[in-house]
This record gives sequence, structure tokens and C-alpha cells, in this order.
Amino acid sequence: MKLNFFLPKQTNFYSLLDSLTKYVKEISFLYRDFVKKDESWQEKEKFAERAKEIEHQADDVTHTIIDQLNRTFITPLDREDIYLLAHELDDIVDKIENVIHNIIIYKISEKEKFLVEFSEIYEKAGEDLVVLMTSLAKQKYTEEVKKLIIHIHDLEDNGDCIFINSVSDLFNNGTDALHIIKWKDVLEDLERIADKFQSVSNTIEGIIVKFG
Repeated sequence: MKLNFFLPKQTNFYSLLDSLTKYVKEISFLYRDFVKKDESWQEKEKFAERAKEIEHQADDVTHTIIDQLNRTFITPLDREDIYLLAHELDDIVDKIENVIHNIIIYKISEKEKFLVEFSEIYEKAGEDLVVLMTSLAKQKYTEEVKKLIIHIHDLEDNGDCIFINSVSDLFNNGTDALHIIKWKDVLEDLERIADKFQSVSNTIEGIIVKFG
């Protein structure tokens, strides 16, 4: 008699983390379209509605991961690594949704260059994370993994430069105090998101090195 019948069904944590990563990519592309397209405020609000939907979907997956971690005796990776990775990915989704929301709340209509520049960082980093996540299950530190992690680090460095230059320009050339406060708030969020992409790549690298 096969004993597998009596064993609890194993949760595919890799599949759940992969789903989370794809939500990161989806909302990154949504943000790109949001800042690049010249839409009416009514159309912009549709972007915000979709961003909120993606955020809820990512939250659901994150809650499922945490719930299954509490129910699963044996996990394919260390529990703390799965927990950390899920929260970091979910945090990226939350923060991008928050940026879209704040731009609408603040009624910011100016097409600042850095909005598009950060969108290009998120788009590329999101694509890199999807590929990295497929490498996680293999638990092998390949040359491709190394290149992807370096690329995400380079993107984050570029984000730091964009942030510094944009803040400097804002304070040197801005004349409206309220305008400066709004843009500084948005800029800080944009820079934190770029940092989060790097944090996720570092976490994945650490897991692969640990088990590889």
C-alpha cells in the first residue's frame, strides 16, 4: 500500500512565490503606462483601480504563503527565507500602488522626467526578478543568475543617481513650497522601490548560495 495517500498535500511554495513575482512585474508595467501615457484624470483613476486590484491579489498570495508556512511541516527552503521573500515582493507591489495613488491624490499633472526614468528601472528589474525566480527552484548559482543580480544592482545605482539629481533640481529650481513637498514625497517612494528590487535580488542570491 502506498503511504502517499495518507500524507498531506505539499504546498508548492515556488509556484506561489512565482505568482507574487509576476504581480510585481504586472504592476511595474502598469506604472510605466501610467506615467508615459497622457490620460485624463478619469483614465488615471482607472490605473489606480487596477493597481489596487493587483495589490489585493498579491496580498492574497502572501497571506496564503504565510498560512501554509504555519501548516507545513517540511518546506523546500528555510521558513524565514520564504517569509522574507514573500514580504519583500509584496512590499514592492504595495509601494508602487501607493505611488500611483499619491500622484492622483496630489493632483500632480506635470510630466517630470524622473517618473519615466524610474518606470524603466522597475520594468527591467521586474523582468529580471521573474527570470531569477525560475532559477530559485534549481538552487544553482549560475552565470545567468550572477548577471541578473548585477543588473538589478546597477539599476538600483541608477535609481540613486536619478533620485539625487532630481531632489537637487527640485530644491534649486522649485519655487512653490507645496509643489516641492509633494514631489519630494513621491521621489522618496520611487527611490525606496528601486531599493526593494535590490533587496529581493539579494535575498534570492542568499538563498541560492545557501542551498547551492
